[in-house]
Amino acid sequence: MEESLKSMAMRLLGRREYTRRELGKKLLLKGSNAQEVEELLGDLECKGWLDDRRYVEAYIRTKRQRFGMRKIFQDLESKGVAKSTILEYREEVLEGDLNAAKLVWAKKYSVKPDGPAAWAKQARFLVNRGFDQ
Repeated sequence: MEESLKSMAMRLLGRREYTRRELGKKLLLKGSNAQEVEELLGDLECKGWLDDRRYVEAYIRTKRQRFGMRKIFQDLESKGVAKSTILEYREEVLEGDLNAAKLVWAKKYSVKPDGPAAWAKQARFLVNRGFDQ
């Protein structure tokens, strides 16, 4: 295994958490061999330096005040986190979902909707942020 590949991975992980898929893609873009990248990712996971669960926890912590459960889970799936890992954190995200929706709504709108059109607009805003109806 090439040392520069490992040092590149360590440098990236030193800045922030990555999912296994994200880090693998970044390393492959640098022209690395797919087999070497897989070996390195396995080694990093064994040593505890690369952990999808830790990534999910950090991601939820940073996003839960602005986005709903649907949006957070959709983003995590697109980043390559296994659905089973995501579902482990479902209750944690659901706990603060209503409060987060209220805060997001209050930040955007200061008054309650006065008619059906205004209500629909505000509801669409929250749905687009990943909050359930």
